[in-house]
Amino acid sequence: TYQRELPLQATLELSYVGRVGVHNNRLVNINQLQPGTLQKNPGINPNYLRPYGGYYSILMAINDARSRYDGLQVGVTRRFAAGLSFGLAYTYSASYDDASLQSDLLPNSYDASNLWGRSSFDTPHVAFINFIYELPFLKRDQSLAGRIAGGWQIAGGTQFQSGTVGTVATGDDFAGVGPGSGVQMWNRNGEFKLTGSDRKFSEGAADQNFWFRTKNPDGSPIFTAPASGTFTTQSNRGIIRQPGFQNWNIGLMKHFRIRERQRIRFQAEAFNWINHPAWGGASTTPTSAMFGKVASKSGERNLQLALRYSF
Repeated sequence: TYQRELPLQATLELSYVGRVGVHNNRLVNINQLQPGTLQKNPGINPNYLRPYGGYYSILMAINDARSRYDGLQVGVTRRFAAGLSFGLAYTYSASYDDASLQSDLLPNSYDASNLWGRSSFDTPHVAFINFIYELPFLKRDQSLAGRIAGGWQIAGGTQFQSGTVGTVATGDDFAGVGPGSGVQMWNRNGEFKLTGSDRKFSEGAADQNFWFRTKNPDGSPIFTAPASGTFTTQSNRGIIRQPGFQNWNIGLMKHFRIRERQRIRFQAEAFNWINHPAWGGASTTPTSAMFGKVASKSGERNLQLALRYSF
């Protein structure tokens, strides 16, 4: 961490944060069939073909996952002075692992080499800005007009954040390893990323508004199922970056003193005051009619008034 004093009674702080995790927890099906077993033995109950014959999947917690996090943190802070305080916090980071949760299940119990990718919670950019400002006019005026119009404070907080990641996968057993082994990733055969101006909100399955491409210029699908009896060997975990998030909050407040030990506090707050919509996640299920599309949103403006009497 490096810290330095700045003009305007502010301070700058730069930090690097690094973390490496080994022996992280995840789940494995120790009773999974070898890839291609069901294709070679059609019509046979898969439970009789498993290593522990007659049993269904057997999940066991193991400690062989790993992770890595690198982050640059920037903070600028001004403590409250002369009626003003503000803060800026920004983090640029990257988080990778081959299991983000203890409940993550290995698709292929015999090979986890292609699971290294962005963590499910990875958000490269996170920024937060806050401020408090005492409006200067009529601040110390003891007249009736001053007591009503002076002494107001305005405060705000704004947050910007990248979206998390998703994986193109389904619960189909392409590998033929038997039920109970979780989802299986699909192959990638082209460039799926769209630029910001090309990403559009979808009104339904019939339109051509996508968050990421699902077809190549020649019309062929970018994502295809692995060959029968196999898992994909591509490292396609966490490659879809979902929509980001931003929120704008602001408030106005004032204390009205009635007597020495009595006062009233009025507060007006606006949450998401610019009424910016927050897009939902894009579908990463290739068998869905909404694959590659964002069709939901939230984040309407909310107003709140509060009055508190203290004695």
